[in-house]
Amino acid sequence: MKRYNKQQVMKDAHRLYKNNFQRRGRSWAECLKAAWRWEQDAVRVREEKAAKLDAMITASWKAHNDIKETKNHEIWSQGINTEALSYAMGYGRGNGFYYGD
Repeated sequence: MKRYNKQQVMKDAHRLYKNNFQRRGRSWAECLKAAWRWEQDAVRVREEKAAKLDAMITASWKAHNDIKETKNHEIWSQGINTEALSYAMGYGRGNGFYYGD
């Protein structure tokens, strides 16, 4: 359901009607119609932005879940010798002591 900000419509219509430069000889009814068109365009843009954001979030979660499912915790350690693995995990040069934070 589209929700229009009627207060903003009236503010825009009054501003347009009071400003002689923007008014360009329009009547009050024409200024009010222009303000409604602006509000309808604003609602359409807000809905499009929300739809794009939802699509981006959905795609991001799908990619995250695909990576999470395909990742096997044992595959990353294959091909690394034990000394390099222990050094990478913070145990120094394989002497068994933790040298982390």
